[in-house]
Amino acid sequence: MSSSNMRAMAVAAAALAVPLLAASETEARRGVKPYYSETYETKGPVRGYEGFLFPDYYCSYKRYPNRDCSVDARGRERCRVTGWRLEQTCQ
Repeated sequence: MSSSNMRAMAVAAAALAVPLLAASETEARRGVKPYYSETYETKGPVRGYEGFLFPDYYCSYKRYPNRDCSVDARGRERCRVTGWRLEQTCQ
């Protein structure tokens, strides 16, 4: 993983902590867990955080390829991956 991808993931982890710390005491007493979702566009496939961030607060991610498709002279569709989208969710 390149240093720019590592830096992006570190920023994502820091950004994730802010909404979690901002949850009100009332919500915490009622058992309401904050929902966090973020999307990142990258050149290559990267990994997000998968696992428990706090007790009873789980994070997961999905990776989706960005495809550029075209039709050739014979009518066949040709696709190539031009980038990746990482969707990180926590709840």
